[in-house]
Amino acid sequence: MSLASTQRILLVEDEPGLREVLTLALEGAGFLCEAASGIEEGQQALKETAFDGVLSDLKLKDGSGIELLTWMKEQGLETPVVIMTAYATTETTVQALNQGAVDFITKPFRHEDLIATLKGLLAAAEPEAPPPQDLGELVGVGPVMRKINALIGKVSRADTTVLLTGESGTGKEVVARLIHRYSERAKGPFVAVNCGALPETLLESELFGFEKGAFTGAGTMKRGLFEESGGGILFLDEIGEMPLSLQVKLLRVLQERRFRRLGATEERAVDVRVIAATNRDLRARAETGAFREDLYYRLNILQIELPPLRERPEDLPVLAEHFIRRSCQKLGKPPMQLHPETMAQLLGYRFPGNVRELENLMERCVALNPGGPITRDLLPEGLGSAAGEAVERPVPLAIPAEGFDLEAWLNALKGHFLLRALDEVGGVKTKAGKRLGMTFRAYRYWLAELGGTEALSRDFPWPADYPAPPVDEGGGTDGSKEA
Repeated sequence: MSLASTQRILLVEDEPGLREVLTLALEGAGFLCEAASGIEEGQQALKETAFDGVLSDLKLKDGSGIELLTWMKEQGLETPVVIMTAYATTETTVQALNQGAVDFITKPFRHEDLIATLKGLLAAAEPEAPPPQDLGELVGVGPVMRKINALIGKVSRADTTVLLTGESGTGKEVVARLIHRYSERAKGPFVAVNCGALPETLLESELFGFEKGAFTGAGTMKRGLFEESGGGILFLDEIGEMPLSLQVKLLRVLQERRFRRLGATEERAVDVRVIAATNRDLRARAETGAFREDLYYRLNILQIELPPLRERPEDLPVLAEHFIRRSCQKLGKPPMQLHPETMAQLLGYRFPGNVRELENLMERCVALNPGGPITRDLLPEGLGSAAGEAVERPVPLAIPAEGFDLEAWLNALKGHFLLRALDEVGGVKTKAGKRLGMTFRAYRYWLAELGGTEALSRDFPWPADYPAPPVDEGGGTDGSKEA
């Protein structure tokens, strides 16, 4: 008998179609599955039956999966919980893990990945982490950034070395600071150094410190950054630029947790977590001898790869709005928005400087804009497409492998933009309708048809959140037969 066949799983999912599909998948993998449609049913089931694990959606019609986790914790139930969601952020991930979840799986996911997660993680819940403070600056709504946010929540709890990779400007230091914020070392210092910005001799003394008289000009003792970051995190940016001679010393510190100041005769113990970042291919450099292979594997225990902005076009509008809002506050300007033509031009630009370039560009536009929408003439000359040229559009949303309910998703998409437009114009429905190219009467009709603002969600709806309804044997969903 397999391990899965001895495990009883409680599935908490409010979408009937997805609940049925997941139940079949779990039972097909050998689990004993009992399904609940919401928090209340889930609580009742947990009162009556002993489960080996719980699989719960984060967003439920009668509350949140985190509310279920909190209730379980209050009841003294230590049953491992896996949370599934399309809305993973660093904050929600840490909240779920704090309340006893053993993992956080983001939609869309393959059934075999979910099964593997359950089999691998149900047996061991992780220790608590400090409560979250805020979301930080890692903004994004697409599936890639949702997964990275969820991964940060888990990586922050593991007190080991992390390697952050990605092009310049993708937000590696932002991620490092988020890991520090949500780790057990949050009360300790966060110390950052750019390994490519200092010459070898100066970098060595900066990292390890020196004793008085260690070299000409060393008139007093100086503590190094390893000592300064004791109890906290040392962030080594551009680690790929570190000279080979220093790589040897860094490897020893990581292995032995001890170091020696320049000019000292004795070693000192150090308690520090190292997060390294690079925009270089360290594996390729290790293969050519430009980077120590043993150090590469020591750094690469946990890796997070940050994608360039051109590979996440769905995040560009959200990031642009975020930076515009922040720049308006910084410069004391009234709220402003991008003109649709300006947004189209930005979507056709590859942003070699990634998120950092977009942030600087939005601050420039806000500073130069006398008022009203941010028009194309405020962009630097030569940026993106010239007037009249076709621009590259965002990558279209993919159809999930299991299919999805197109009609339900379209209704949710309409509701999302109805509510978003209303938010952006201060709650004036006439302006919201105009922003969406419709009359006030049409806007009001659609709003009423979808149940009013209380029934709408500000979160972007993803196709995977709307599973396809059951199809009858004739191939239709309405009982009709194909001709």
